Amino acid sequence: MSTEKLLLRLGFTEAEARVYIELLRKGTATAGELAKATRHSRTQVYEILEKLQHRGLVESHPARPARFRALDPVVALPALTSQKRRELEVIEKALLRLLPELWNTRSAEEARIFIGRGIEKVYVKVLEMLGQAEESIYSFMGWISAEESHRLLQAFRSAEERGVEVFLVVHQNPAFRESADRETLLRFAEHATKFCLVPSTSLPLPPLKLLYVDGMEVCIAFGDFLETGTLRDAISVHYHRIPAVYAVARRIAPLYFNEVYSRFGGDEGDNRG
Repeated sequence: MSTEKLLLRLGFTEAEARVYIELLRKGTATAGELAKATRHSRTQVYEILEKLQHRGLVESHPARPARFRALDPVVALPALTSQKRRELEVIEKALLRLLPELWNTRSAEEARIFIGRGIEKVYVKVLEMLGQAEESIYSFMGWISAEESHRLLQAFRSAEERGVEVFLVVHQNPAFRESADRETLLRFAEHATKFCLVPSTSLPLPPLKLLYVDGMEVCIAFGDFLETGTLRDAISVHYHRIPAVYAVARRIAPLYFNEVYSRFGGDEGDNRG
């Protein structure tokens, strides 16, 4: 990914990214010099430089015309990201108070099929279903990344604290380069009624995540892995209160999980009974 695209993901506009990159290359420059190099108007460049100064990335020298200098990005950029992180945390807390009041839960009573595309969307769907479980969770995790493992552990811990029965199978996926390590994966056993870790040397298993929650909700997520072992994309299909689907899941899930436990569960596969 290019430097400009990375800055866009950090919240820069295209014009801001181009001016900032050009200033980094030049060391110091006037607004006129930057306007000529980036093909933006001088007025626009002055506005951008003012914003970059406010963010702590640029400083100015009071000359005629004024000259601008980019601060050391090794120092300035972490300070900026830390500030954004704090701002996002404040916004998140405020929205978590306000948005649940707007959420129409009655419409969710209807039988529907929901499809989610994208690694982050699939991740959020899994967390949502775990968070809404009231009685039982049957879950097969065909991959768990190191990045998502912490919040997944929290979700299963919260389910355990609510008295939800958790039947969990985790596959130590050898094809997934970003997988959480074995020690982290085994920590999930602490929050499961029954747990087993399917070793990477076992029979190959499909790269999917399966959730069967409260005898009515079924979600299947598929991962698209590159040959290098990187997860490129993911898609989820959530069957919400579809009688034909949960009737099948109700029969198959216990049979499947019991079969897996009998083969791979062992002493570390049974936590609460």
